Amino acid sequence: MDTIHTDTWILSLPEDWTENEPLGAMDAGVLYFESLDGEKGMYISVWNLGEGSHPSAKDVADSFKATEIETLHEMEGYSWQIMEERLAQHETSATTVIDCFAPEQNYRIAGKILAAPPIVVRASFHDYACSDYAASKAYFAPIIESLCLCTPAL
Repeated sequence: MDTIHTDTWILSLPEDWTENEPLGAMDAGVLYFESLDGEKGMYISVWNLGEGSHPSAKDVADSFKATEIETLHEMEGYSWQIMEERLAQHETSATTVIDCFAPEQNYRIAGKILAAPPIVVRASFHDYACSDYAASKAYFAPIIESLCLCTPAL
């Protein structure tokens, strides 16, 4: 695994993954990494909510998760199943993971949101050829688990 480190987050990806241009018209600041065979990818972005008072880290994470679910349900021709949802709250941060699968298209997206207001990191992990959900989950588990905020962001 190769470790990628920014001022805000740390992540470990398999050695054959490379950084590429995001697919489609993505906002500036979004990074995209892809496996050598192009069957798996990951988008990651950092949001700064700005100065001032903010909702709790849990509320921020829940809001980002709700937007992600809404966006999936708006994808025409896809019937997404939520396979797993989990939330972990810490003193000043919250982490939520949502795992969605569209079996008819063999497409899996798992999202991880790290909220430590005013900073939010949103990552989505894509398996574009997910013919075996359990194998995909096992493949991505250490990658998803490795994503964390750097100490200064907390």
